[in-house]
This record gives sequence, C-alpha cells and structure tokens, in this order.
Amino acid sequence: MKTYLSEIFSSIQGEGPYVGERHLFVRFCACHRKCIYCDTDTSLSDYCIVERRPGSGEFEQIKNAMSVEQVFDLVQEVDAKTRNNRISITGGAPLMQHRFLLKLLPMLKNAGHNIYLETAGDLPGPLKAIIEFVDVIAMDVKLESVTEEPATYPAHWQFLKICRDYKVETFVKLVLSANTHEGELIEAAKGIKKAGGEDTLVVIQPMTKASKTDAVPSGEQLFRWQDKVASVLPNVRVIPQTHKMLEML
Repeated sequence: MKTYLSEIFSSIQGEGPYVGERHLFVRFCACHRKCIYCDTDTSLSDYCIVERRPGSGEFEQIKNAMSVEQVFDLVQEVDAKTRNNRISITGGAPLMQHRFLLKLLPMLKNAGHNIYLETAGDLPGPLKAIIEFVDVIAMDVKLESVTEEPATYPAHWQFLKICRDYKVETFVKLVLSANTHEGELIEAAKGIKKAGGEDTLVVIQPMTKASKTDAVPSGEQLFRWQDKVASVLPNVRVIPQTHKMLEML
C-alpha cells in the first residue's frame, strides 16, 4: 500500500492549545475541501520533501508514492535527531488516506509515539476506522461565510460525537475572517455544545492573509466573537497561527 506525502519535518506546533510544543509533522497530499484562506498545496506531488535537520532549510526529495514502511522509517529517522512531543498527522486531509493510516498508526503507536491528528472534521467514517490509534484530535468546524464552501454541519456533529464517544482528547478550531457571519457562528457554537458537550475547548483562529483573500479580522471583531461563543461554550481561546509569525514551517 502506498500514498502521497508532501512533507516530513520537525517544527514548533503553531496552532491551538498545544502551541509551542515540538511536533514531527507528516503532511499528506490531497484534500476534499477548497477553503479560500488555505495556501497549502494539496496536489499530488511527485516528491515528498524531508527536512532532516530542523530549521536548516535543507530538504531531501523522496519520490512518491511512498509505502507504509518507508514513511515509518523516515519518521523514526527524523524523530531520532530531535525531541518531538507528538507526531502530527496533517494535510491536506489525512483522513482521505485512512486505509494507509490504518497500517501506519499502529506501527507508530507501538514505537511509543503520541499521535496528533489535524483534520477538517467532516469525515466521520474514516475517523471511526482509525480513532483508536489517535491521542489528540484538532478538529475544524468550517463556516460557510469564511471558507466560501457549503457548510457541512451534520458531518461535523457526527464527527465530534465519535470523538466524545471514544473519549479522545479533542478541541475544535474555528477559523474566522472579517466576513464571518455571527448568526452562523452562534449556530456552530450550539452544534459543538450539543455534539461534544459544554466542556469542549474552542479555539478561535483569526484568518491569516492568503493568496486568495486578505479578509483578516480586526481585534474588535475577535473580542466580540469570543464573547458570543463564550455565551454558549465557556472555554474559548483566541490563538493565531504563531508559526507564520515566526516564519517557520
């Protein structure tokens, strides 16, 4: 079994409540979403680039597609040279490759790794197939007013309920832009509460300027939206993409 990866590298986690931790990132190609604020190239790449020495900017090209054994060996090799708290499975949309993950994740767990899954949060079936091997889930709930794509709330709520039922540590990320619709935001907050429980941690992530949009929210908007969400869910934090501020991978 083989898959397409775009990157393997060690860096500082730049988003969410684990910001500042050292993670080893395994970035999968392909995504079923086309969020307007996303600048990640999700196309199937001919090569996966591997940064063996963190921050060096020196990349080795490994030809795609890659086998489970190849990916595992590369992760082990890069991790042995750094001090990573977790293996961050990211993309793209890594759950599109859930059959590959079903082979890879048990190998990583058996090697003693803690698995952190970054996901669009709208593929509940693939999640259920691999959730037993995941320690932390960073789940997006995507707002139509921000992504400029149709909302997928039913899939989000099913996804979040699976996280709750399996008792996997999960937080919800809401990327917000200057175009965020407050009614939609409150609807999302109520859905998160119903599916995940009142104690669900919500991270408001202000959109970073991207090639297709510069609708970065103002501080006033963020304060107001934090108050709005906090009226439904008490644990709400505003955390920007810190790795972009530091110009890190």
